[in-house]
Amino acid sequence: MFVSLQFKLELKREDKEKLIQLMRKQSSAIRVAYNMLKELGKEKTKNPHSQIYQRLRQLFPDLPTKYIDSAIYKAKQYPTDKSVVFGGKRLFEKLCKNHLTGKLRERLKKQ
Repeated sequence: MFVSLQFKLELKREDKEKLIQLMRKQSSAIRVAYNMLKELGKEKTKNPHSQIYQRLRQLFPDLPTKYIDSAIYKAKQYPTDKSVVFGGKRLFEKLCKNHLTGKLRERLKKQ
């Protein structure tokens, strides 16, 4: 039997800022790991995990080891053959809107 708890966590302002900075570094590490996976996938390297780990350790020295391993694991979950947008829904919508040019964009405006 499992027991689950639900609660609201209230943080002090400085703790909240630290948490937000940690989350930003984590998402940046995921993006860098994904880009490196795509590059190393083309080269067919033998052990990409250790190369990516060393590079992330250099780029993000204050990020805990657990978060770096997690970033590599999450980056491996994304498809490397398709384009991936890292960011929120708003960024995705902007990219979709600005991607269309010329006659196709004008036709969609008329519709």
